[in-house]
Amino acid sequence: MSEIALTMLGTGSPRPDIERSGPAQVLTIDGTHILIDCGEGTSTQLLKAGIPLESINHLWITHLHSDHLFGYAQFLIGGQGNGRRELTIVGPKGIKKYHQRILELYEEDLNYRLSLGRSPKGLLDVNIIEIIESGEIKTDIPAYVTCAEMVHNVKTFGYRFYIEDKVVVISGDTAPTPNIVELARGANLLVLDSALTTTSVYTKGGNKEFSKVFENLKKKHCTPVQCGQIAQEAEVKTLVLTHFLPEADGEEAFAETSSVFAGEVIVPKDLQKIKVD
Repeated sequence: MSEIALTMLGTGSPRPDIERSGPAQVLTIDGTHILIDCGEGTSTQLLKAGIPLESINHLWITHLHSDHLFGYAQFLIGGQGNGRRELTIVGPKGIKKYHQRILELYEEDLNYRLSLGRSPKGLLDVNIIEIIESGEIKTDIPAYVTCAEMVHNVKTFGYRFYIEDKVVVISGDTAPTPNIVELARGANLLVLDSALTTTSVYTKGGNKEFSKVFENLKKKHCTPVQCGQIAQEAEVKTLVLTHFLPEADGEEAFAETSSVFAGEVIVPKDLQKIKVD
């Protein structure tokens, strides 16, 4: 029986937050680490979690928004500098272009590093798999993976990882959609975008601009109640909320979710490790 765990590296949002780093999590299957999204602070959070950057050869990106990619340059260059020599990236169409732009942006720096005698492997030969549509994704990780398109303002995929008789689902950012219900059907663990908490930076102080932004965000993200409804309909065992804006009230989010979902609800802190039993 495989040992499976999920480490919530960053549970935050695009808004800087001293308590929560940018979106990122690591799915660990018998010692194989799969990084899903790479928000601001990911490399530091990995080190705090005791996971060496160079030990991660698989990165999955849900979508190409900045808050899910701010940490990529450090992860790529720092991890390769620490000894990583193989890296496979899976993500929506456009991730290859993004990777190339990072190499171009730091071209002078990278040329200097390579001139010192470092190997270019794991840096200039990254294997990139671009997803065009929902379906099966074939890689060499110890899991069978399918994906489905979510509802966001850019192409976004949620991932379903089958590991023997266990299922872990990562939604990425999404508004409620039948696709996430079906993707999460019967999952042992579902990590779901819960950005639209009742209490957050966008709902305080009567700021008209923030109020307008919050109304538009409702078309692209979920509330805690909507997360609970999705998990209940999908018959999920454990629901993990994430993507919290600054000042979000975790206890409030827990109570609202639990009011409509009968399973286990986790409102994680950064670096919290969740075992999949």
